[in-house]
Amino acid sequence: MDKRLVLIMFFVLVGCSDGFIKLEERVKSHANKNNIEMSFFQIKKDAILIHQWSKKDAFQEEINEFKKGDIEKFPGKGKILFTGSSSIKFWDSLEEDMKPLKVLNRGFGGAHISHVINHFNEIVKPYDPKAIVFFCGTNDLTALKTPEETIDDLKKFLRLVEKEIGNIKVYVIGIKPSIDRLYLDEQEKFFNSSIKLLAYENAHLEYINVWDSMLNQDGLRMPELYLEDGLHMNKMGYEIWAMLVRDSLSKDFNL
Repeated sequence: MDKRLVLIMFFVLVGCSDGFIKLEERVKSHANKNNIEMSFFQIKKDAILIHQWSKKDAFQEEINEFKKGDIEKFPGKGKILFTGSSSIKFWDSLEEDMKPLKVLNRGFGGAHISHVINHFNEIVKPYDPKAIVFFCGTNDLTALKTPEETIDDLKKFLRLVEKEIGNIKVYVIGIKPSIDRLYLDEQEKFFNSSIKLLAYENAHLEYINVWDSMLNQDGLRMPELYLEDGLHMNKMGYEIWAMLVRDSLSKDFNL
């Protein structure tokens, strides 16, 4: 059978649900807003990729690795848990940066907030953390969730923490001004301002603003803080994060 026909049949089978049709519309709307020309097949392809990325079990293999490691050597309870997406995952100097505090890194993949919620009982609750440092949300926006939907997911995560662990403090690191996601500037700023507002209303939530410290004197994004992909941070970027996170934690812990 012709490969093009197979591809068409696949698109038809996958794209018949109302949810997928709405996702296609979001892809089209995003392309139009950013003056990007997209073919019928490219729209379908992007919608399928986002659909797969957004599945609750999209990062199950990484979660299984955490669980395997816990069985071999459980990291202990009562630490400060850092969780969220890849900027947490790749924070290789985290333990050194946060000394003398005991910390545990459970960042994974290109996680959305919904992924952390889905795996809460596997990578958050077992460690009974005394506080949580959380970074997530930029991938949600990249996957064309609205800032409102993304902040709603954050609220769900906060409610889950309160229900399952108690009134521990959650420090939410705001979205950073990545070079690669300049096109999301408006949505990212809205999301950050929403976290800040939530923190005013919730004594157990603190917003850590990394945005301003990662802009130059002209208020522009700084390529020198990122790897070649313009998304993930290099050592200089993490040095800024370490300083800001330590400043926030020092208000509640001995540093």
